[in-house]
Amino acid sequence: MSENWPVTEEGTVMIRQNAVFKLEEVYKLFNIFAIENKYFFSEKNFTRKDKSDGSEYQIEWEFERKVTPFIKFVINVEIWSLRTTEQGNGLFKGELEMNFDAVMRMDWQERWEKTKFGKFLRKIYIYYIKKDYFLGNAGKLWEEVYELHARAKVFLNQNTG
Repeated sequence: MSENWPVTEEGTVMIRQNAVFKLEEVYKLFNIFAIENKYFFSEKNFTRKDKSDGSEYQIEWEFERKVTPFIKFVINVEIWSLRTTEQGNGLFKGELEMNFDAVMRMDWQERWEKTKFGKFLRKIYIYYIKKDYFLGNAGKLWEEVYELHARAKVFLNQNTG
């Protein structure tokens, strides 16, 4: 299994608000980010549950980009919309929550995974020999996840300051 470095602490980069939004526009926003930053964008889950007080949506998206043959950037976005009602013209209103999580996956091709000695050498390589290089790349991923977060906040008319 590859070595994962969490770049964001799970559950700390989030947006939570009552919002009026167009689901189609949310897709476009994230797709544009993926194209501009050369990420492969995929939907891992889309669930809708109809309830008496409105619909409940759960959406999970994953962004992946191969940085080097050793490093891959991964951004996961989970969106929940509770008590969601359709307002017409593609508009939805609900209690919206977006969570952003970023991980830098190293040895994503699992070339060092074949033996225990290879795994040991991989740890030495990552945590001692090339640590500063990997920390620099983690900083780039951190900037990208916060850029995506800021774009989503602007889209939802939140203060980004």
